[in-house]
Amino acid sequence: MQEQIEQELARLGGRSSCIVMRMEKAVPQDLVSINPNTLYPAASLVKVPILLEVARQVASGRLSWEEGHAVPEAARATSAGVLADLSAELRLSVHDLAHLMITISDNTAANVLLDLVGMDAVNATMQELGLPSIRLERHFMDLEARAAGRDNWATAGDMARLFAYLCTPEVPEREHIIDFLLQQNDTTILPAYWGEDIPFAHKTGGLAGIIHDAGILFPQQKPDMPLIIVAMTADQSDEPLTRYVLARVGQLIYQRPT
Repeated sequence: MQEQIEQELARLGGRSSCIVMRMEKAVPQDLVSINPNTLYPAASLVKVPILLEVARQVASGRLSWEEGHAVPEAARATSAGVLADLSAELRLSVHDLAHLMITISDNTAANVLLDLVGMDAVNATMQELGLPSIRLERHFMDLEARAAGRDNWATAGDMARLFAYLCTPEVPEREHIIDFLLQQNDTTILPAYWGEDIPFAHKTGGLAGIIHDAGILFPQQKPDMPLIIVAMTADQSDEPLTRYVLARVGQLIYQRPT
């Protein structure tokens, strides 16, 4: 399978990575590993580490899913999502903010949650889990920070290990996390050929020249042996082609999961 995926990715310019792991009794087994240590601007993939930190703080009692929060002007970000255009008087629960951050990749919801949990706390958790490449350096749509060289970062290898961790029983509030990820609205990248009834707990990410998709596939044949799939790209000049190639990669993985 690795050779076939490499052939598909060779159709793209720029940089690309792909990781596939099978979880067997909560232990990841490598199936495909293509450029696992290439560092990328993570785009909205870093909303998964934020979600994990929210869940950890809910489990510790610092936050609750039900508590409501205002949406301050400083957190409002254009581009993905709806919150930036809604009433300034609106208050949303932590659960609702997390749902919007993951399912429609709402940048304003992500900024509110990032301020609630703290960027340093997210980065510390990633270090604690042994995922040093996953690091946040800016809020979403902070273009000045990005122009100054501060960004949010990840490798495909560390993203795969993060999703593998989410398959283990020790993850706090794991059912909430997986439920949010299963409701991801963008199914046009890795799962484009799978059909809507295939459970894929995932998150997409995109910026100019960048398209990512990563998550946990629960195969119908072996739902107790999920697959971790991560595809990351950068320096892409043809977004439709990139999406098509990654969809083909997803199709290959689904057809040959062994």
